[in-house]
Amino acid sequence: MIFGTTNKRNGRVVQIMDFKSPDFAGGAAFPETLGGRLVRLRKARQLTQRDIARQLGVAVTSVCYWEQDRSRPKPARLRRLADVLGTPLADLNGLGGPPQSAHLGELVAQARREIAEAAGTTPAKVKIIIEM
Repeated sequence: MIFGTTNKRNGRVVQIMDFKSPDFAGGAAFPETLGGRLVRLRKARQLTQRDIARQLGVAVTSVCYWEQDRSRPKPARLRRLADVLGTPLADLNGLGGPPQSAHLGELVAQARREIAEAAGTTPAKVKIIIEM
């Protein structure tokens, strides 16, 4: 499904997919992001962003940015964060098992086709970059 804002480029209207939409967050179609997992795990342990920041020795803004997927914690801090949240590092990284990543290739292919159709081009000309 393609939705979101539209931008005019080269005389065409191009629709943008918003993967951070509540429609996708934690849903069956797209795996939960690191930020989404952080929020879910933090709330499950009844911790505030300030609690996490104090335990890690970082600014509350850093925790906020991590939860919004605007930045990522450094690897050593990510390990400490997993300890604070009481979860294995693999689960925090979203590598806990196949259900979250089993259909990634299929999802990327579908998104490529839909973006190409909306942009009036071929799927071969659509480049998708995934940062994890």
